[in-house]
This record gives sequence, C-alpha cells and structure tokens, in this order.
Amino acid sequence: MPETESQVTASMESPTEYEHLQKKRKETAGTVELAEIVDVWVGESELVCRFQFDWATDAIQRRYDLNSDRDIAKVERLCEANGLQFEQASHLEGSLVELEYTGSQWLPRPEAAYTDGEGSAAETFRAEWRLLVDELAQSPAFIRRGIERVRALSTTQLIIGVILVKKVAIIALLAHLLL
Repeated sequence: MPETESQVTASMESPTEYEHLQKKRKETAGTVELAEIVDVWVGESELVCRFQFDWATDAIQRRYDLNSDRDIAKVERLCEANGLQFEQASHLEGSLVELEYTGSQWLPRPEAAYTDGEGSAAETFRAEWRLLVDELAQSPAFIRRGIERVRALSTTQLIIGVILVKKVAIIALLAHLLL
C-alpha cells in the first residue's frame, strides 16, 4: 500500500528534533568539536565569551572573573592559542577554538589545565606552578627579588644550586643524627 504525503511528512524529523538528537550524540565525554567565538564582552570585573558550533543554534557562554588569577590564566591560554596577548582578548571574536565536552559542560581545550579535574597531570602541575609563582611575585619585596633571581638563573646555575641545597640538607641531617 503506497504511503500518502502526510504519512511521509509526519515520519520525518523536524529540524529541532534533528538538532536535539545531533546535540545528544555530540555531548559524550571526551568529544572535541571546533567552535567559533562569536562574541566577546569585556566588563569591569568580568569577561564573557560566546562559542558557536556550526551544528547547533544555541551558543555556549563562558564567564571569566577578572579578579581571579585562575580565570585570568584561562583567558591568557585562550588568547595564546589564537596568537594574541591577554590585553587583546576582545579580538578573539571570529577565532576558532577546540571545545571538549567533559561530561557536564563544553570546555575550551587551552584552559583545561586550569579547570579542576580536567587536563593531564603534567599540564595541571605546570598551571598550578605558574599560578604559585605569579602569586609569590606579588608578595613582599624580599620574596619578589628572590623569585626574580631564580628566574634569571641559567639551567646550569639552577642544577648547581639544587645539588648544593641537597648537600647542605644531607649535612644538616647527619649533624642532627650525630648530635
């Protein structure tokens, strides 16, 4: 028995159902998709980016607190991935960025190391180290001078310094055990 036109039309999915099913298929943990930054808004204490996939009508919005060192580091990594400086964040509009679905949200890959529970262990360690050094650099003058001197050391000087510190620690441990 041939199908009528109304039966065929009723059996086809509507565009919203199609988009919903496609979105559900893409939203599995670990999926990486390319998105365009369609809007960047910079306020007094907040930066907002909107990311748009070519397969979805709704944009994904990410907010960054400009009073948070961690959020500033996230924006810096996002800018660096697109060849920009932090101060040029408003020029991110139109850039393409890889977003990864974490199981609950879409996260730009450049900032994964600065997000709790995301990124590899090495990336996270480097990110935490950078944040610690930045925090210490804003400390009192004597700590800041020490950090500047350590940053100025060559690799050879740094290795010699580590060896000397280890030897002093061993001597101190032996002196404690013997006395």
